[in-house]
Amino acid sequence: MLNLAQARYLPMLASLAGLAAAFTTDSRLHRSLFGVAYSPDGVILPNCGATQSAVTKDMEILAQLTPRIRTYGCDCNQTQLVLQGIKDAGDVDLSVWVGIYINGNDTVYDRQVNELVDAINTYGADHIAGVTVGNEYILNAYGDTGTATGANGVAARTELLKYIEKFNYTLQGLNLNKNIPIGTSDAGAAATVELCEAIDYYMANVHPWFGSVEYAGASEWTFNFYEEFDLSVCAKSTRNPTMYIAETGWPTESMDTKNAVNGAKSPASIEGLQTFLDDFVCAANSNGTNYFFFEGFDETWKEQYGGVEPYWGLYNNNRTLKDITIPTCLVDSPTGSSDPTNSSSGSSSSNDNSAAEPMLAISLGGMLAAAALGVAAGF
Repeated sequence: MLNLAQARYLPMLASLAGLAAAFTTDSRLHRSLFGVAYSPDGVILPNCGATQSAVTKDMEILAQLTPRIRTYGCDCNQTQLVLQGIKDAGDVDLSVWVGIYINGNDTVYDRQVNELVDAINTYGADHIAGVTVGNEYILNAYGDTGTATGANGVAARTELLKYIEKFNYTLQGLNLNKNIPIGTSDAGAAATVELCEAIDYYMANVHPWFGSVEYAGASEWTFNFYEEFDLSVCAKSTRNPTMYIAETGWPTESMDTKNAVNGAKSPASIEGLQTFLDDFVCAANSNGTNYFFFEGFDETWKEQYGGVEPYWGLYNNNRTLKDITIPTCLVDSPTGSSDPTNSSSGSSSSNDNSAAEPMLAISLGGMLAAAALGVAAGF
């Protein structure tokens, strides 16, 4: 039986063994997506069930597709799971825009923030590139018949900015050695000059499927919509926030025949996803559009909403790649790393063009041997 002196080396051995055991890369994957939207399985209250091994595997996959991911909330320990997963996968090169879910209930907001602060205190902020307060909070307030400038939209914006200001106060109190931008994500039509004056970045959901266009013209529609309703709007603000497409993609199937095609009679299909990948990704990478492809994996919990909602992933829910070909136009990492399996020092800056500081090279084999000797000798 190990004594206490020996036992203290076990976490070191486990951690170093994880770093030393590089995962097997998939030749079908290419780091060509600027960013990918991600939610672990099992992070919707009250049904928390996400496991570390599953999230770590997701990090291994995503790091081969992109250097950036965005999440939607902090419930069910998901931020901690993601940061630990990045570490366990071998400190892969992933920068995370962490989401804070809000619904107007202060208890929900406080719960999210407490989880995020705990994650930062535990893992640091190297891999955190931004904090997104709210997702479609304004859209949910004005609904299908209102607008962002109507009474409900303005009231929601006012409330949202209070949460952002409150979180900024919390963030500054952590006295981190880096600047973490704070923004929000909402519908593509929810951007206003007033909102953009108060945030570091804006993420716009721009979905050609819901724009009722054919998949053959989906890429062009996405660029045009984003330019008209988001880029040109926020460019009028003196803050000039960094702009992202928060979600864009194409569903591959539907739970029912009624929703199997959109308003343009274009089907949810593998062919539609492949066409959008081919037409949008490399064009966006070339013209400087910041985007998060929606999404990494199908989400079965969305079956409660019916239609196409569960089927937006590049991967099926069982983590098998759909019958698609990933484009090969590679993107730059915000850390400056060209190796998805090694992030060096993680996301060291909010500027996507910045390079990370190099880390001191350490022999993992030597460290493992030293730790093992410590256990054997009882040091």
